[in-house]
Amino acid sequence: MTDSVIPQLIRKDLRLHRLQMAITIGAGILALVVMQRGGEVSLVLGSTWYFVAIIVLACMLPVSMVVNERKKQTLAFVMSLPVSSTQYTTAKLVSTLLMFLVPWLLLLVCALALTTTGNTIPQGAIPMVVIMALLPLIGFSVILAVAIVSESEGWAIAATVVCNSTYGIAWYLITKTPSLTVNWTRHVAIWDQTVLRLLFAEFGSVALMISLTFFLQSRKRDFI
Repeated sequence: MTDSVIPQLIRKDLRLHRLQMAITIGAGILALVVMQRGGEVSLVLGSTWYFVAIIVLACMLPVSMVVNERKKQTLAFVMSLPVSSTQYTTAKLVSTLLMFLVPWLLLLVCALALTTTGNTIPQGAIPMVVIMALLPLIGFSVILAVAIVSESEGWAIAATVVCNSTYGIAWYLITKTPSLTVNWTRHVAIWDQTVLRLLFAEFGSVALMISLTFFLQSRKRDFI
């Protein structure tokens, strides 16, 4: 076995799916431009399109990267190379995470920059923006873990449906929590204990899903 196989697999995945990343970045930036026009309608439409662009990528990547690879019999060829199941899982997780994290992080930075420099959204909403932006990352981690572990299109679609149907509920509960919304109209961002605990829980959920993926994959007897 050679560790050089892992970066080769990662580069292959990045090369094949770079268009999806570019489309997501373009759509997200366009949504942010709409938000900066001012007014309630522009704010609602822009924020909706912004999150839709990210959520669509979170749904598409695990299916195209993992499920379709098995359906097209690409996995059998990959496993014929000098690569173990652990190396394959590592390469698949790293490449898929990179393809999501690059657009996600870039769009989040752009949103925070516009919030800091613009007059459309008060800076007190910055913690809320980060909290809400992390929800698609959690959903992506769940869908990716299910796709890799189950190797089933049906289970991947089920995970996608469950995640997509809970975003609205999660955002509603967050916006209706007084301890989170009390500071979002201020001119400075307030990172209190409630915000930090929720952020810790969100990042912990992502780390948990990645750890579970490695653990469950390592216990498989029949990988192909």
